[in-house]
Amino acid sequence: MEPINQAILDFFTTLGFEEIPIEEGLTGLSFEDGPDGEYALITNEDGLLPTSLDTPLLIAFYTPEGAFLWSTGFKNAIQFKEIWTPGSTYVEKLQATQQHRDLMIAASPLSKLLGGTEK
Repeated sequence: MEPINQAILDFFTTLGFEEIPIEEGLTGLSFEDGPDGEYALITNEDGLLPTSLDTPLLIAFYTPEGAFLWSTGFKNAIQFKEIWTPGSTYVEKLQATQQHRDLMIAASPLSKLLGGTEK
């Protein structure tokens, strides 16, 4: 597997993420600052390390034991940085990410379709 691009690593490092080994010789970008030991991983849409700051990415949250909790997507790393602002507390970052997820769900075609049938 190819090493992570230094510009991508530097970008996410400034946001508090670090490159960690995850499984079978693979690495991931992880944020581990949750008070209860939960953590987040950043990936591209294929579940791999991002290869560009201009392409869509996902953040997924996990329990300390590694069980998936929830995830949301971003159109690119710049949009993610607007939500995951440096200097914010973990709780503020989590709330902003959850709000972004809620807005994405509300704007989805399925949500609009379901909302249109409830009248």
